[in-house]
Amino acid sequence: SQTICHSMRAAALHGDADSIGCRLDRLAATWPLGAMAVANLGIATEPTLAASSAGSSERRPRTPSPAALKRAALCCLVGGSLPWSSEAISKTIDAPHQDALWTFLEYDMGLDPGSTIEIDMYNDRPANNTYVMVLTHEQWVDWRRVEPTTLPGSGADASGGGLNSYLVSYWRGTLKHHLKARFKVVAPTKDRYHIGILNAQQQTLKLHGTLSMVNPGGHELPLQEELIPNVLFVTSGLFLLSCLIYVCYIFFFMRRRDRTGMHYVMASALFLKGVVLLCWLGDCWMVVKYGTASSWSQVGWQLLEKVQTILELMMFLLIALGWKFLRADLNRTEVRFACGISLISFYLGVFEVACTTQSTCGSYQLSRYILHSLCYLVVIVAMNFNMQLVYQQIAEAPASLDSGKLYRKYHAYKGFRWIFLAFIIAPTVELFLKVTVMPWDAHWLYVLVQQLRTWAIYISIIVTFSALPHPSPLRVFDLTRDVALSDDEADEDVPEGVLEDGEPLAE
Repeated sequence: SQTICHSMRAAALHGDADSIGCRLDRLAATWPLGAMAVANLGIATEPTLAASSAGSSERRPRTPSPAALKRAALCCLVGGSLPWSSEAISKTIDAPHQDALWTFLEYDMGLDPGSTIEIDMYNDRPANNTYVMVLTHEQWVDWRRVEPTTLPGSGADASGGGLNSYLVSYWRGTLKHHLKARFKVVAPTKDRYHIGILNAQQQTLKLHGTLSMVNPGGHELPLQEELIPNVLFVTSGLFLLSCLIYVCYIFFFMRRRDRTGMHYVMASALFLKGVVLLCWLGDCWMVVKYGTASSWSQVGWQLLEKVQTILELMMFLLIALGWKFLRADLNRTEVRFACGISLISFYLGVFEVACTTQSTCGSYQLSRYILHSLCYLVVIVAMNFNMQLVYQQIAEAPASLDSGKLYRKYHAYKGFRWIFLAFIIAPTVELFLKVTVMPWDAHWLYVLVQQLRTWAIYISIIVTFSALPHPSPLRVFDLTRDVALSDDEADEDVPEGVLEDGEPLAE
């Protein structure tokens, strides 16, 4: 699908509507998301007709509108250029057979001047006009603005030319059988670099080898991630210390009858978040020391992070359902729903961690987001229902100490509604700040903001529900008790057989 998109973009630049229509057929047939994209482009693709002439074929003319051509190019510009994710700055490459125009080896790696890049690449299926290229971020943006044009073919086959490989790059090396290179980055300032394979004639390649990029001083992490270990160390300590303080509060300052399972769930969410950050920190330290992390450490902390997000989701769901705060137990349907959401989310999380291609990882991640969004909708509905239920109880109850306790619960859930709203909106705000405000080499700041936001939400929930399920009534309701006691004392002071105004009772 990536190859088809690249050829579509080149055809769109030349206005080759017939070529675009043919490639749209292939895109819809080979890429599930491509089928949806083609359906939304407004281009009616038709089957090809075989001509009667020997060895030749003609395609039915197509006449897509200029707007449709632009949408086709834009669709593939976005969808066909998605990078492969990478965790370490040194890696072993073993790519399957592919004939893509451009294959990323590393994407968006921050390097200082004087950094060392080592490339040792083999191609088991030698091909001409194939290059290993190192681009700065500005050069990569220029590539995406001005697509490579198609070179003319030779002989009878006028369409047999390849794509133009004369593109501006920081460094390039010819890769036919084997390429081994080692060089230093000579640049005035730090920058982001992309490394990939340009296969101008789009022949099938079989790549394997090693790639290493080391900053001056032997720093193995990219520039934008150099301070992430410090951030993880501080934030993990913050979560674990907060968990310790909260556990001490539960066991030493709360009455036994006030301790509930919901308090233990909130403490577990704090503890597990701290453990996840510690495991992530260990993975980063392995990259710093060895240049790459073991697959076990990467899979381990990512799986644990999936479990932690499930626990976080269940914490919101159980609070919204009023478990232990408004009622002692959940009904069977609610228990089945919570267990089903947890199991499906864990199942999708395991496959998301174990997947090897970006398309499959994206599908699992999208499915998990949809599942969690469904659960968020249930949280909103259940939270508002319980708030309305408590409000109705307050409206029907007389002025008493029990009414004061209901007011406490109502105010707690009212605060929880704002906390959950912040939890939903925060990722969008953080992403906006990262794209518009934060510099490219401050990824550590983005991680810090994320973890501090999570810590603030957890602590807000703990403080909001610290007095439940047996809160003290509002102080104003103490007046009801004082008035009742005054009336009883006044009744005791009146002598028997005498009215309250001092007059004797009639005989």
